[in-house]
Amino acid sequence: MKAFSGRVVRGERMGRKLGFRTANIKVRGTRQPPRGVWKVLVRGTTIGERLGACNVGVRPTLGGARLVVEVHIPGFAGNLYRRTLTLAFLSKIRPEKRFSSMGALRSQIRRDVASVRSARA
Repeated sequence: MKAFSGRVVRGERMGRKLGFRTANIKVRGTRQPPRGVWKVLVRGTTIGERLGACNVGVRPTLGGARLVVEVHIPGFAGNLYRRTLTLAFLSKIRPEKRFSSMGALRSQIRRDVASVRSARA
């Protein structure tokens, strides 16, 4: 799968609590994006094209059980609820994994986002 589209829905606001707001994309049907943490190109009518860091998985550190697609768009602070976004999967950053603490997860997300930002240059 090279691209995945879906509507932005309300999540549990864990990204916000961790300091990285995310747009949660509703997964519909049997066509699911590839699991892991990805550098993606995010496209939408209100944001144009921007690079983002996307997690596709169950969020094991948070005790999750259902598949979640969430994307952090560095530098974006607008409202995307009910908008449709298309994610083009550019390169895999890492597989999803369970971290020993929320602090360890936050540190890894910081590194993931930094790798996306450095790719802009």
